[in-house]
Amino acid sequence: MRRIAGYVLIGLGVFFVALAPLARWVVYPKVAVAPLGCTGDSETCKDKISLSRSTGTATSLFDPATLSEKSNVPLKSILRVRADVVASTNGHTVYDGFTNTSSDANPTVNAFSQRIAFDGHTSIMQNCCGTNEDGVPITDVSGLNPFKFPFGTQQQTYGFFDGTLNKALPMEFKAVENVGGIDVYRFVQTIPPTQFGTLEVPGSLVGSTDPSVKAPEFYSNVRTVWVEPVTGIVVKGEEQQKQTLRGSDGTDKLTLIEATLGFTPANTADSVRIAKDGAAQLTLIQTTIPIVAFILGLILLGLGLFLAMGRQRTTGAHGHSDEVRTTA
Repeated sequence: MRRIAGYVLIGLGVFFVALAPLARWVVYPKVAVAPLGCTGDSETCKDKISLSRSTGTATSLFDPATLSEKSNVPLKSILRVRADVVASTNGHTVYDGFTNTSSDANPTVNAFSQRIAFDGHTSIMQNCCGTNEDGVPITDVSGLNPFKFPFGTQQQTYGFFDGTLNKALPMEFKAVENVGGIDVYRFVQTIPPTQFGTLEVPGSLVGSTDPSVKAPEFYSNVRTVWVEPVTGIVVKGEEQQKQTLRGSDGTDKLTLIEATLGFTPANTADSVRIAKDGAAQLTLIQTTIPIVAFILGLILLGLGLFLAMGRQRTTGAHGHSDEVRTTA
């Protein structure tokens, strides 16, 4: 019976030792992939469409109806993202996004669409599947996609795609912070004033005597994101954005928008919950199971070998005690 028990333990030991690398190197890569649609119904999910809500204030907002700038205008913004399941094959993950920013007086202050293809694990963008930014083809796919960071995010500078400029720009790691009870990495992308187009307007708006001019349109932004590093989920985000028109002298003449927008508290709380649950599951597969399985496997192997190869001890040549005889 000892030998049979030993062989059983050896078999179990081999199984658990083999399970350790299997969980880490086979199961984890298959699980750590960007999801093709959210589940449930919450602040960040509705009918399998991921939602990201932000609020803020435009300290300056140009009103085309009155050709004047308004101050301190409350804004709301919502990003809707749906996975293109059919296109998400052969290593591609494809998301379609639409963002709409509104005010109380205007249902659409700004709106744009995105079609982004990326590697589901590394989050690096890919040139395929008709990717575009508001209809303009995306040619710079060198950085991270604008929806999430990679699984296993590192404390380093990443190229991060900016939709307005249609290219990746550096986003620097700044600090480890705590948001909603979990440790996150804070990254900041600072974009200096950069021309991204021209806009035809009455000359008087930009200091010209001409009836109309094509004024250079400039954009700047300070984008801050807080990322849960195991999952790469952005649990909190903020943008300090400014768009202006410049005159012939190269100075700003008209502010189209200067605003700060950030995740709503409900958006952040729900994102933290999702990231916390995801991180726990991934850590279990990538770290906890491999370590526990390997140690348990070694223990079972050692115990099994001991039982299978050990010999019973005897107390004499024939297993009996010698008799001592005495005579009277």
